Amino acid sequence: MNSRRRHVGVISVEGKVYAVGGHDGNEHLGSMEMFDPLTNKWMMKASMNTKRRGIALASLGGPIYAIGGLDDNTCFNDVERYDIESDQWSTVAPMNTPRGGVGSVALVNHVYAVGGNDGVASLSSVERYDPHLDKWIEVKEMGQRRAGNGVSELHGCLYVVGGFDDNSPLSSVERYDPRSNKWDYVAPLTTPRGGVGIATVMGKIFAVGGHNGNSYLNTVESFDPVLNKWELVGPVSHCRAGAGVAVCDCLISQIRDLGHGSTNVVDCM
Repeated sequence: MNSRRRHVGVISVEGKVYAVGGHDGNEHLGSMEMFDPLTNKWMMKASMNTKRRGIALASLGGPIYAIGGLDDNTCFNDVERYDIESDQWSTVAPMNTPRGGVGSVALVNHVYAVGGNDGVASLSSVERYDPHLDKWIEVKEMGQRRAGNGVSELHGCLYVVGGFDDNSPLSSVERYDPRSNKWDYVAPLTTPRGGVGIATVMGKIFAVGGHNGNSYLNTVESFDPVLNKWELVGPVSHCRAGAGVAVCDCLISQIRDLGHGSTNVVDCM
């Protein structure tokens, strides 16, 4: 990347990886960079209106949504939408609750904002955005309060992985089925992971890095929903938490993790 980014939002859309916001060690960022794996180059794109770290990104039908986040003084409920074709950001309806360190994913026809911290405490609440109504609506809350959690979609369900409560990193994992508006616990991680990066690849969920309460991690584990089991796979090169993980449709090198001080796409599986 052209700039150092900690606690950056990362997403892959149409075979390209977008890195948004974060902190470069001196100040909060609103800038966006796009990585094209075909040219192996990063390109600067339009900046968000609000500089922040700990945002979540989701893509629903093309546009990219930048959700929540925080700076040194404020947890935000701001939501901005990026149009890839016009390279422009616009403001959409804010969330009902400020959420820094929030997790997000697009599921069916909605964008979900899961957990986070409102500036006082970690949250168990969840809300979803309807782009046709330009409105956020509360849904069933999780069983566990958490921020810095990873969120991913698998087989029509939303999975929230790890994170921090107000005291410690978590190993618990919950699954939300929008058809029943119900949360269930599934098998926990093999180790607690706060600030974990999450991606779904080939029918499994991968949890990358994080912090276990004592140290930063370079370990990676994958969840098999058929066996309801997590198992360790090959580690990444560097220990990190708050990194972004994106799945890119380019051969076998599908998982790429970015951020926490790294300056390149640094690890591939």
